[in-house]
Amino acid sequence: MPINKILLTTYSTAFLMSGGSESELVQVAEMLNNDHFQTDVYGIKSRPLHYYDRVMHFSLHADGDSIIREVSKYGAPIMLWPHVWWTEAPSAHEVSRIESLINHVDHLVFNSDTELAHFCNYLQVDRDKCFVIPHGISGKFLQPYDVDLLQSVCDVTDYAVCPGLIEPVKNQLELIRALNQIGMNGLFIGGYRDRDYFLKCQQEAHPGIHFLPFIQPCSALLRAAVGGARLLVEPSYDPPGRSCIEGAFLRKPLIMLDGDWQREHFFEHAWYSDNPGSSAIAQAIRTALGANDQVEHVDALHDHVTQKHSPERITSVLNKIMQTKIK
Repeated sequence: MPINKILLTTYSTAFLMSGGSESELVQVAEMLNNDHFQTDVYGIKSRPLHYYDRVMHFSLHADGDSIIREVSKYGAPIMLWPHVWWTEAPSAHEVSRIESLINHVDHLVFNSDTELAHFCNYLQVDRDKCFVIPHGISGKFLQPYDVDLLQSVCDVTDYAVCPGLIEPVKNQLELIRALNQIGMNGLFIGGYRDRDYFLKCQQEAHPGIHFLPFIQPCSALLRAAVGGARLLVEPSYDPPGRSCIEGAFLRKPLIMLDGDWQREHFFEHAWYSDNPGSSAIAQAIRTALGANDQVEHVDALHDHVTQKHSPERITSVLNKIMQTKIK
């Protein structure tokens, strides 16, 4: 049986400020390679386009349009992972650009039913092209982690961890104010996208709150930082994404804002803040820390995510989609 050869692409400046979408691309490449595909990420080491059987493109960023259009000329099947969540309606020009672009792709892949519904709320889409594949989480998160490794780079204990780029949509400032109210230590991982917002976060943080720059996805250090935390908190305005699922893999209590995406993934097994303010977030943290049934919720969520988001399940679904013919 011939090996399926796949090229993964994204827009040109994506890795200048790596976030969740870039982590998704890297982990999809890892999962496919482990499942006997030959998978390359576009760059100096990738092969000429005609070598590949198909292309997977990550993101709807306008800088990536030319890649999709160029691939389309060669006739290679294109699987597009939009990775977009609008906090306000996109402009008519943006809607027109995206609807024109998706005419060039064979499959549209979303990581949740909520994301698909959100996308279709703003755009006219051929639903036969649309598929839902849960976030695939690296099997490395099932390995033991070194609880002492974090101490080699950061002297923090008894802390809440918050992964992700620091920016207003992620709402870290209100989390910092919540931790100040509780008197709890914190660890923020991932650097920043908005420098002014980051400086404000630093200024308001009490001395037990620490900030680390970007840490390689799936790395031993990231697993140690998440695994050593008392709980994981992401009070983001948009769906928090794969980092919360990774936290569930490592059996961490999860605290986040309430919402459809969150309920789809975590049911009643996470602790939800009913608004994005610091007092509500602080109350959700206190409730999680004091919950008598905390272990039961954490174990139930761990069992759910390890089944739904395992690499083997994701590559199996991808295989089926790649065999699907579009009318």
